[in-house]
This record gives sequence, C-alpha cells and structure tokens, in this order.
Amino acid sequence: MNVLFLDDYERRARLVPGLLAILPLTVLFVVLGLRRIPAATYVTGTLALAGVGPVLIAGAVRSFGRATEQRLWDSWGGPPTTAWLRLDAPSDDEAQQLLWRTAVETASGVALLTLRTERRDRAKADNAIKLATKRVRDRTRDKEKFALLFNENRNYGYERNIYGLRWAARGISLMSALGLASYVKWVAPLLDRPQISAGNLFGLAACLFCLIGWLILPSKKRVRYAADRYATELLHAAVTLKDESRSDHTSTTP
Repeated sequence: MNVLFLDDYERRARLVPGLLAILPLTVLFVVLGLRRIPAATYVTGTLALAGVGPVLIAGAVRSFGRATEQRLWDSWGGPPTTAWLRLDAPSDDEAQQLLWRTAVETASGVALLTLRTERRDRAKADNAIKLATKRVRDRTRDKEKFALLFNENRNYGYERNIYGLRWAARGISLMSALGLASYVKWVAPLLDRPQISAGNLFGLAACLFCLIGWLILPSKKRVRYAADRYATELLHAAVTLKDESRSDHTSTTP
C-alpha cells in the first residue's frame, strides 16, 4: 500500500485507526475468496498503488475525529489549554498558571485578557487564548526541536480518532461477523465448500476479536489523558520559546 502522500502524523493518527476499523472487511474479503474475482483485485490494487486508498481513509478518519473533538471540548468546557489558561478557572498551582500565561503571551505576541474582562466577556477571553495557543503551535512545527510535543500531538490524534470511529468500527465488525456466520451456515454448503475450516474459524474469531476491542478500548478517559499530555507539552514549549526570546534579547543587549 502506497502511503507516500501521508506524513508521519497522518499515518499514525489517521491511517492506522482507519485500517483497524476496516480490518474485519479485509478478513471477510479474504475468507469469502473475493480476492479471486479479477475486477475486485484490480480495483483494490489500483487504489492502493495510486495512493488514493490511504488518502481517502485518512480523510474520512479526520472528519470523524474532528466532529468528535468538538463534542468532547464542549463537555470539557473547552480545549485543555483554554481551560487551564482561564484566570477564573480553578487551579491547583496558580504560579504554574501564571508562568504558562506569561509564556504564551510572550511566544505568541497576543495579550491575554484580565480577570475582570474575562468575567465580563468569556467568549472574547477564550478567543484570545485560542489565537495565542494557535500561534504557539505554529512556532513549534519543528519535529526535531519539539519531538516530544509532536509525539504527544500524534498520540492525541490517534486516541481522538479511535474514539470518533468507534461506532462505525463496531458496526463494521458486527456486520462482518454476521456475514461470515451466514456464509458458514447457508452459503458454503450451496457452493460445496466446507462449513467448518481453519479459514472460516479464524475469520469469525478475528471479527469478534475486533468487535470486542472496539467495545472496550475507545473511551473519553483515554482521549482526555492524551489531550492533557499534549496540552502540557504545548505549554512547556511556550515556556521554552519565552526563555529563548529572553536569552536572545539578553545576548543582543550592549
């Protein structure tokens, strides 16, 4: 499968969840012998070689993840970075919050609003925070310099997309298992094929295993944990940018 059109983030955070979601369909395809049909083999081979298949899968997964992300943010009271940088939000470490706010302001060039203004206009204050953190993200695109941040962002994208795909993936796994069971019970005898075979049993087991995995693993808790880790690294990166800015200013001062 050609994945040259996808970068490291897309392959891990989008393509892998998509491939896991359609894995039962692949099992069904193999067990039923559809790979022997020339037209099916030609179409799937062409999509893979052209790189269209991976791109389409990644794009679909991104749509599921983005839609889920907004609903999660609404339930959390906003993205973690926004919630942590609000002055009227409860904070276990006010000194840390002040350090992060100062760093984000310095690194982004965007002034965050005061407590009084924040209480008067929450939406305006949140917009300032979102703009500031976006500029910080834009300044931390260097994967080598901010490798840990990149990894946490990729992990968050993976967990978010897995959670966003859960219902579609469960449906695919269930329908594939039912399809294989129907084939074993009714279709195989009509085609003079064995009902009980290693391939049929493996296919059913694989589809059921996928279904169980999709029922158990995706969770809001896993997404929130990954989101918090990414937010923490992003704010630490802002502190690094602030310190570098201060160092550069000191070194140029006569």
